[in-house]
Amino acid sequence: MTAAPPPDLDALARQAAFLLLQGRAGPAADLCGRMRDIDPNLERFGAFIDLLAWARPRDRLYPLVRALVDAGFANPRSFDLLAAAAIWAGDSQAAHDLTDPDRFLSVAPLHGPDDPDLAPLAAELGSGLDRYDRPGDRSIRMGWRRNHLETAQSPVLRRMFDRLWRAALDYIDRLPDDPDNPFLRSRPPGLCLRAWSVVSGADTHHLSHLHATSWINGVYYVAVPPVVADAAGKPGWLRVGPAAGRGFDAANGWKERWICPAPGLVALMPSHFSHETVPLGCDERRICVAFELHAAPLEQADHRLPPASSR
Repeated sequence: MTAAPPPDLDALARQAAFLLLQGRAGPAADLCGRMRDIDPNLERFGAFIDLLAWARPRDRLYPLVRALVDAGFANPRSFDLLAAAAIWAGDSQAAHDLTDPDRFLSVAPLHGPDDPDLAPLAAELGSGLDRYDRPGDRSIRMGWRRNHLETAQSPVLRRMFDRLWRAALDYIDRLPDDPDNPFLRSRPPGLCLRAWSVVSGADTHHLSHLHATSWINGVYYVAVPPVVADAAGKPGWLRVGPAAGRGFDAANGWKERWICPAPGLVALMPSHFSHETVPLGCDERRICVAFELHAAPLEQADHRLPPASSR
């Protein structure tokens, strides 16, 4: 028996865009959801955006994209598009409501730089690495990763995850209760965590990207070389904000923030927040843990979340 050919994701994306242009947000959202089931990273979502921008002036797309999100297609890709559509429409407040770092970006020490777990953590996270030069499906460039940390059972990693969960749940508890905000309204009933270490050399960096499959993501710094103290060059720093080529800035409603890494520091943000890093430019290593909090059914969740209105 001949296997069915794989779905044409570009064709599905264009069909969803046609439905949305016809005012049929519900079926369009369902079709976009089918695309996401097939391609969780929504790599072909660009075909959907291209057709919308071809059929309508960009400054008229915001109501369509908001209808799509309100109909149930609510995820980092659609939130990113919604913020962009707000900027194209000249509605800087709507863009700000989705991308405000003062409201949604948390940067705080998880513990001090002399914590006794840092040295064994650095040793653990720097082992079992895979090299990534220029992978087509990842933002990392010229660096090393140890994947699937959440499956490891070493005591030092389990203690780290306990701390990261406490920091993440505290962050979620501090989020405002705003049912009109699409990101806050997408709060899942339960969460599971996935994580990997990143070991950086002189040329290692990450291109601007978002995390398309999770609700919240973060980074925890374990080992940081002294060169990061250069505030002018910002070697090894994390930039949170729109990619430079998009032409968005604070005047449009999309601010940027720069984060200087430090041992024990943890940053948390919504997964639709674009971010990138600067190469270290030296042969000393920077070691961090990148992690994602994914929506999960209650029976599969590592942690359950109370509804926002019950807090």
